[in-house]
Amino acid sequence: MGPVLMIAAAVVPSLLILRYFVKSDRFPEPTRAILGTFFLGVLIVIPVLVVALPLGAALEPRIGQPLALAGVQAFLLAAIPEEAFKLAVLLLYCRRHKAFDEPMDGLVYGVTASLGFATLENLLYVVGGGEGWIGIAVLRAFTAVPGHAVLGAIMGFYVARARFEPERAGAMLWAAFLVPMALHGLYDFGLLGAALTEEAGWIGLGLIVLIVEVVWALRLQRRLRREQQVLLSAQAAATLAQSPTPPVELEPAPRSTSPYKID
Repeated sequence: MGPVLMIAAAVVPSLLILRYFVKSDRFPEPTRAILGTFFLGVLIVIPVLVVALPLGAALEPRIGQPLALAGVQAFLLAAIPEEAFKLAVLLLYCRRHKAFDEPMDGLVYGVTASLGFATLENLLYVVGGGEGWIGIAVLRAFTAVPGHAVLGAIMGFYVARARFEPERAGAMLWAAFLVPMALHGLYDFGLLGAALTEEAGWIGLGLIVLIVEVVWALRLQRRLRREQQVLLSAQAAATLAQSPTPPVELEPAPRSTSPYKID
């Protein structure tokens, strides 16, 4: 029973967050596309390790200053390769999928790819946590896992803008990589800085970055949901306009309202 609980503790947080974002899409994506994106996110752990392990072995012994080492580990060994390969999944698989046909899709696929990576990463941390695996699972369920998800949402938002605003595609694709990479690196730098310098104050940087990421991603999600509601309303109006002309009323009918409130 212990191994089952350990695996569940590592995997369930990712699945709950994934369900939240998938269900928030008013035009749901095909299950096959979601599963394909998720498992590609899992698979990119391999090239990330292929890049990070030899690079770390070559660089880390040469760096004696703790904060410099934290910077190398946070950016060169984690943020840059991880976000680069997540972006590759979005560009080489998701963006080419016929189901990627409106802006919210970018956000959903970005979250999905990131959570595929986060699920395997989390499983490795929890299983390798020894007797303290419960604490690791709980801590990561509220930090690293949602952090990966919201970075994927931000990345996917910019990928979608590149797709649907081709005149700005170059700038949007650079933003799709640089923004999540910078946020990821700063978050890791705060945690690693605290661990390597034994100064707990650096943790504050990581927490601030995590809060910024979450708020930013949720605002983008809300913005795209409003856009979807506008589209739904337009579709409903078009359907009504094509319906047979209703009988003439002697008095004006009361003004109808949308079932959704748009702030």
